[in-house]
Amino acid sequence: MFLDPDKLADSTPAEILDAAARAQLSPDHRSFKALLDRKEETLKAAVAFGERDRSNDRVDIAAELIALFRHWKAPEGIPFYVRYIKEDPENVPDEVVVGLVELGAVSLEPLLALYNELEEEDSGEVAFVLANLRVHDDRLLKLLLDRIEFDLADTALLLGIYHDPAAAEALKKASSQLGDDEADLKAELRDVIGSLSEPMMETEPLEAEPFDIWSLYPEREELPVDLLDEEERRGLLTHPAPEVRASAAHSFFNQPLEDAERQALLHLAKTDESATVRARAWEALIDATEEAEVVDSMLTVLREHKAPVEELGGLLVGLAPETDRNEVRKGITDLYEQPEGRAKALEAMWRSVHPSFRDYFARHLEDTDLEVRRSALWGVGYYGLKSELERVRKIFDDEDLRSDALFAYALALPGEVSRGRMKGMLARVEKDAKGLSDMEEELVKAALDERLMLAGKEPVFRQQED
Repeated sequence: MFLDPDKLADSTPAEILDAAARAQLSPDHRSFKALLDRKEETLKAAVAFGERDRSNDRVDIAAELIALFRHWKAPEGIPFYVRYIKEDPENVPDEVVVGLVELGAVSLEPLLALYNELEEEDSGEVAFVLANLRVHDDRLLKLLLDRIEFDLADTALLLGIYHDPAAAEALKKASSQLGDDEADLKAELRDVIGSLSEPMMETEPLEAEPFDIWSLYPEREELPVDLLDEEERRGLLTHPAPEVRASAAHSFFNQPLEDAERQALLHLAKTDESATVRARAWEALIDATEEAEVVDSMLTVLREHKAPVEELGGLLVGLAPETDRNEVRKGITDLYEQPEGRAKALEAMWRSVHPSFRDYFARHLEDTDLEVRRSALWGVGYYGLKSELERVRKIFDDEDLRSDALFAYALALPGEVSRGRMKGMLARVEKDAKGLSDMEEELVKAALDERLMLAGKEPVFRQQED
């Protein structure tokens, strides 16, 4: 049973955390308010959750547990911090470091125990946290001095932070053993040794800004429905929250639909009280227009001229495969004339690839509306508008649209559409884009495979990966 994000006061903190880990609830202001309003119960639930095996969770909510412990500066979170560090001791997030340092002396014993469990090469991050505690303890000083031989430069930094004058002699000895070719390191040691003879200066804490849990999360966040299986997503089509029903409907977009899914989406599109939900449901039926019941229902709504602009946008995207019909093309061009419907009209155009829409896209590559620009880019790609490639290249620098621009560029780039040419085209896009991240490279490969399939040929990159 999925929780209603607007009625979480009716659920226990343990249920809320479990739902988030199962991708059945998103962390946002609503879920955190329900947790923070019940401190003792939430702390108990968070500690218990941190102790359980989380390897099979769909969503790793470690960041949310850390945020809760930091919000309250709760020592109860220390065992979780320690277990979290043990999972990957060489890569400890800043949030964990600061969380432990904020707690001060109470963190000392658990961290010393953890340090002693780790191999020396894995213990640098823990030593950093211990030094920043600035809790003077003979065991801690010995621990840091023992690291001098292992990593002198790093340990000198830690001893400077720890600031115990008793470390000066060991650093002087280490410095005296350095060669002439290590002048920079000698200078660093000299500075640290000099600082140890001065009173400890007040320094800024690791986290200069007060911790604000609310700034980390949105007021409302969509459910990560893509992480759910089909049965769960189909069940969400009747969820009490319209935003969840809309997300669930959208999760079926561009997917083959089974009979039960098609019927559920059609029912939602025809009867839901929310225009947003109806729009997402109509869109999700884009691959089901060969079914007479579906296309007849769509055309009925189009002909009635009563649908709000938002619903009409989703409806016409869903009808994109039917643009051989005059009334569908007219519906798309009529929607295009309405500024609030233009982005969806352009999306319906490029999804249709109907030749009558070819000239609509170039004029909107610099539109003031982000979603209109996005749809214009995809139109340039799918219609292969080579004359616009220079303008598309300029959009590579736009972080909001770079991915869309790369996909469009790969689709429209001049060249023979053959399997043998695709690796060369990938290299060309990488060069023109001044490098690609791993994710961007996969996106460009997908575009090039799409290009092959549009030409009736077998994909090359997808086949290699398979």
